[in-house]
Amino acid sequence: MSTSTGSLTSWIADQGNVINNIAASLVPVEKLVTGFAYLMGLTFFFKAIYTLKTYGESRSSMMSSGGSGGSGMKEPVIYLMVGAMFVYFPSGLALLLNTTFGSSNILQYAPINSGNSTMTTLFGSGSSMGASIALIIQVIGVIAFVRGWVLIARSASQGQQPGGAGKGMVHVFGGILAMNIVLT
Repeated sequence: MSTSTGSLTSWIADQGNVINNIAASLVPVEKLVTGFAYLMGLTFFFKAIYTLKTYGESRSSMMSSGGSGGSGMKEPVIYLMVGAMFVYFPSGLALLLNTTFGSSNILQYAPINSGNSTMTTLFGSGSSMGASIALIIQVIGVIAFVRGWVLIARSASQGQQPGGAGKGMVHVFGGILAMNIVLT
């Protein structure tokens, strides 16, 4: 039994090096996604202003104001909301984390000690693999969070398939859960 535990430990150590290297390379990716979200927020602001401009021009050129014929104010308002979420990304994320979990800070990884030797080897106090796995899941959560808001913004435009807002909300909530994987 100890031979299999020894080989399992060496296998986990080898895989742990790979996971630690992946986690170390994902820290700049997380900053890149956050910066890209900021730029998308500015783009969404410009799109919202342009949509408001075209909406105002079409309303002023109509002879009767009986029907608006389109999504009306829904599209620019949603683009403004999503743009604000991306421009104020850290504040917006803290707000959503505080609403969901009651705390806006993402806790550090806390090692576990259990009766299961495999779980203790993977996530115990002597292993740095658990922290790396938590970081990988958190980066995936940031990407899902940003993708969810983009889906919500695109659902406001005409010609999009129905259900985009629902998919976006699932991505946003799943991203929040993944970013706060330690409390989840």
